[in-house]
Amino acid sequence: MKVSQTDSKLKFVYWFAHYNLASPSVRYRGKYPLKFLKDNFGICSYFVMPGYSPKAIWQFAKTYLSALFFCKADSIIVIQRVNSNFIYANLLKLLVKTRSHKTIYDLDDADYLEYKPKSIWWFIKNCSAVMVGSHELLQNLNRYNKNVYLNTSPTPDLNIMKEHKNPVLTIGWIGCFGGHHKQSLLNLFFPALQHLPFKINLVLLGVTDNSEIKFLVKYFSCFENVVLEMPQNMNWTNENDIQLRIAKFDIGIATLIDNELQRSKSAFKTKQYLNNGVPVLSSDIPENNLFVQHGKNGYLCATPDDFRNRIIEINEMNTENYHLLSIAARETICNFNLPNYCNKLIEVFEKMQLSTLCPKTEEHTTFIDIGC
Repeated sequence: MKVSQTDSKLKFVYWFAHYNLASPSVRYRGKYPLKFLKDNFGICSYFVMPGYSPKAIWQFAKTYLSALFFCKADSIIVIQRVNSNFIYANLLKLLVKTRSHKTIYDLDDADYLEYKPKSIWWFIKNCSAVMVGSHELLQNLNRYNKNVYLNTSPTPDLNIMKEHKNPVLTIGWIGCFGGHHKQSLLNLFFPALQHLPFKINLVLLGVTDNSEIKFLVKYFSCFENVVLEMPQNMNWTNENDIQLRIAKFDIGIATLIDNELQRSKSAFKTKQYLNNGVPVLSSDIPENNLFVQHGKNGYLCATPDDFRNRIIEINEMNTENYHLLSIAARETICNFNLPNYCNKLIEVFEKMQLSTLCPKTEEHTTFIDIGC
């Protein structure tokens, strides 16, 4: 169901983020959707990030006191991924106790597996609704709250499109290099590049730690046909620049390990590549295989040999067939764009209103529609 500006009852959003704009979740599930709501629906918002600067404290105080004592009519309060037990979290718990019928806890990662989960479980159990970014989270959390809703993380459409395949195949990856991301690349993708029968450019966006840079330089020193690029000093808040860089990839790599932590992710790397018309090679596990259509907009791979064979296939692909793959990748954005995300946020608000008016008839409802 699409909700238009004229029939939406939602008028205002209080958004309390868990971190600053360095976090992709804060940008893609908070900042960009709130701007879209204002520009396209006329729905205004307060957007708060924790901090100790006078400006951050003032913004928090203004927003918090408004939500606590003078909560705007037809509004919702979103608490995004807050997992600590410090001042910020405890004040938000008081807000939930006071305005519980208006509160949503937003979670797009299995943070309860990486951080002390006490506060996370508290918010999940006490907020009126929970909004999650993956089917794995939906399945795992609906036992703690009867109102858990799936709303997959969106990508902003800046009309930046892959134009053509490079003379030297360029393979790209974006993200924070470490932990399970590093492990999945080492296990599944990097071995596929050894002894390739042609040259490639390998671009890794997001490797910033000096020890990891040295590790990767050493790792690829014996890969004769791989030219390694690790751009530094990227401005992650410049979405236009990020998408222009991605659009230069010929292939985007999205590797995940088949464990609860990584199954809970919203396949965001995959979406970033597809958003700019870049075909994807991804692990064959949720959520990736909800968006990658094998052979149409990319390929699902289970082993290093799978990745290697698909890289060779795409390198040998003629211009027409590669263009079809790229066009299909771009068309996939109808499954995870900002209009979908914002419409579903409005739907959650309206479900919450219905629950408040008719608490005895409220039923657990989830949104699992990923079609166009």
